[in-house]
Amino acid sequence: MTSPDANPAPGVRLIGERPGIDAPELPRGRYEFVMETEVEALEKMHKVARHRKFEIHVDEPEFLKGDDQAPQPLVYVATGIGA
Repeated sequence: MTSPDANPAPGVRLIGERPGIDAPELPRGRYEFVMETEVEALEKMHKVARHRKFEIHVDEPEFLKGDDQAPQPLVYVATGIGA
């Protein structure tokens, strides 16, 4: 279990008591897992997001006014669901 208001990594905050994966019931009270990301618009639809030490580039295909230089944002959502 993580102590209240712990910060396990830059860009990540935990508020409250984190439940154990095999806990028989959830703890009473508030629990939040907050991930913070900075996003910078580059050119056209190209954007870069920064989280901890990682950079994630997103773009749109030409028919959506982008340059098709990186995956569309929805590709990352689908990848996260499938991972």
